[in-house]
Amino acid sequence: MWRGVTENISMRPGRRAKAPEAHISKSGEIKVPTGTGKAGVLREFSKKFSDSNVFTSHLQDWLHEKLEQCEDESTSFPLPFQVEELRQLDYALEGVMFQQLLRMPPAAAGPPSALVQSDTYLAVEDFLHASAECLWETFWSTADLMPFYVSGPRGSSSKIHSVEKASGRGRISALPGVALIARNGSGGYMMWDHIAQFVEVKSQVAIPNQSGTGYVLTPESLGCAIFHGLLMLLNRASSDKKSAYRKSIDTAYIVVLDSKYGGVLKLKGDVSKLEMNLDAVYTSAAEWVLKHAEICLSSIEIIWNKLGNPNWGDLGTLQLLMAVFHCIEQFRGTPRRSIAELAAEHNGRVQRRKTERRSLETQENGIDPSQQHHSHRRSHREIVEIEEEEEGSDGGKSPEHMKLEPGTMLWLEDAHWQRGFQIHEDLGGGRRSVYAATSLDDIGKPLAVYVGAHPSQLEPSWEDMSMWYQVQRQTRVLNIMKQRGISSKYLPQLIASGRLMHPGPCTKKSPGGRCDHPWCGTPVLVTSPVGESLDLVIEREGFFSSEEALRCCHDILSALRSSASAGIQHGDINPEHVIRANGADGEFYYVLVDWGRAVLEDRDSPAIAPRFSSTSALQEGKLCPASDAESLVYLLYFVCGGKTPEFDTMEAALQWRERVWARRAIQQQLGEVSAVLKAFADYVDSLCGTPYPVDYDIWLRRLSRALHHDDPGKKIEYPSASGRLDYVVAESSGTSGASVD
Repeated sequence: MWRGVTENISMRPGRRAKAPEAHISKSGEIKVPTGTGKAGVLREFSKKFSDSNVFTSHLQDWLHEKLEQCEDESTSFPLPFQVEELRQLDYALEGVMFQQLLRMPPAAAGPPSALVQSDTYLAVEDFLHASAECLWETFWSTADLMPFYVSGPRGSSSKIHSVEKASGRGRISALPGVALIARNGSGGYMMWDHIAQFVEVKSQVAIPNQSGTGYVLTPESLGCAIFHGLLMLLNRASSDKKSAYRKSIDTAYIVVLDSKYGGVLKLKGDVSKLEMNLDAVYTSAAEWVLKHAEICLSSIEIIWNKLGNPNWGDLGTLQLLMAVFHCIEQFRGTPRRSIAELAAEHNGRVQRRKTERRSLETQENGIDPSQQHHSHRRSHREIVEIEEEEEGSDGGKSPEHMKLEPGTMLWLEDAHWQRGFQIHEDLGGGRRSVYAATSLDDIGKPLAVYVGAHPSQLEPSWEDMSMWYQVQRQTRVLNIMKQRGISSKYLPQLIASGRLMHPGPCTKKSPGGRCDHPWCGTPVLVTSPVGESLDLVIEREGFFSSEEALRCCHDILSALRSSASAGIQHGDINPEHVIRANGADGEFYYVLVDWGRAVLEDRDSPAIAPRFSSTSALQEGKLCPASDAESLVYLLYFVCGGKTPEFDTMEAALQWRERVWARRAIQQQLGEVSAVLKAFADYVDSLCGTPYPVDYDIWLRRLSRALHHDDPGKKIEYPSASGRLDYVVAESSGTSGASVD
């Protein structure tokens, strides 16, 4: 059913290879011939899996039971999205103009006419197109063409026509829905595995529940939604182009709509566990749904008002937009700007609105602005003091001012475990919320505990996203490193991540929810090892000796080599993000921490620190392959006693870089400490702004030999403009310059 997908009427010959034949035993089990892949069997299964009504009949008793649980308002299906996620999306989309031009016709009392049915489909198509286009431009790219288009699947001919074409030919009755399809540059020829999202369109999808407080899907609507979700998963699993999916290939989102109501079904599962009996495909599919499928179902809400316009910003429409967002993410990967980042701008808009209102009140009432501002500031201070006193009586403080004292016990939870930690020392120096702690399971091992901003007290973290990058984003980056097998003594090790628990009863309604306690749900990251940041070390002990500077350079380069092997750049190297740890042998070593601003792909933006960011980051907001090494040179310049001024503008920072590199001031300063460090600065200078990567292995060997006092100090390799390696001689003098021509 609807196996092929195309915008053209004619099928292109030879585009699809014939599915491999499979031998079926009397018991119905498949025996795949030698050399035949399982993808061929999946394709054969999905061809026979073509009738949603037959499939729904196999699940009829189960569907009625589940929907009766919904009517009793007991737990039947979990929600695909939490209310807090939808609220964040609402904040992120403030100011975004969604516009459905084709209005939804009002619901008909009886069976809809062909004209009304046609207008309904066109309105759904316009809604889906407007949603996908605005989300793409808001989160992914305003410069690139949206890589999706909207079409409608057309029954037994195994083709997908546009809704307008089907409507013009009077074939709307054959269309079960509308699809958001990924463009793949194949001349309009598409298959079911290119469908990012499927929208069921029916004359009636919901009925009132028994209590009269809401609506539930009809069994037929729910069965059809599960059918098309499974059909999408089967075709994705058998696709020859699995690389087209960036994430969550085992998940499908189905939207169910009529002319008034709508909801979202999320189907997740491993179809390789499907017992593919080709003589009984519907029985096998129904058993898979009952045993292996994870089904989430949203509440059924009103989508369109009486004039046929979507209720943009309401709960029902936000659920649909969140589903479209995740479908785009499945095919195009992580967005350039996250929902949390855009939601952070909400607080600034609130503050501007307050300022505008105070200004208008001043003009209307004739109050002296200076007196009003003083009065407002005084009353605001009094309110804050009362709040702090009340919170202190409960034993806690507002999360943005959370100060954990030595001896404090923290309990951390995620979906699978709970762990306890005891705080011993504040490592943030009043600038960051990071503490030295030990696990109650392993008291002897010191750990670093990063405490984020409480989700319900977002205003301070929205003004400055540093806490979000420090905890949530860094957790993501360290998880990616762990998944890719990146491990190094000079990189932080992810020990645990989760959310804070609090003493006393917790009234949260779901595992991902929160109660009113000021600690409940605060994100926490636990890493190892623990150390003191370089800025504090320099402040207490003074500038580095030759050996310490060489060791620092060696250890940070080792960390960068490990991360670069997975295509990850740090993007924010500075003295606060390098710690000095004490090894088991009593020797100090250096660890590159705070990976929250790491650049995982081209569209990620690094942090901007005028004193330590690379030239490329300051000029273009992007990193070149040698950007982290350039930041490391500025760090070495700092720890070796170099003077870096404070910069008022980016232009001033760029002019300083141009001046010191032209005068070789950095090389001269490092040359007074070590000839190897001076040569390393020359090497980095030759790479800056070029597409050539750093050869970490050569320099790690040179630094290791220098630390063991057996460096010959002769040949160093430099990449020339042609990409080949040239050789120059490094001078042993600490002050004279080496040529990099």
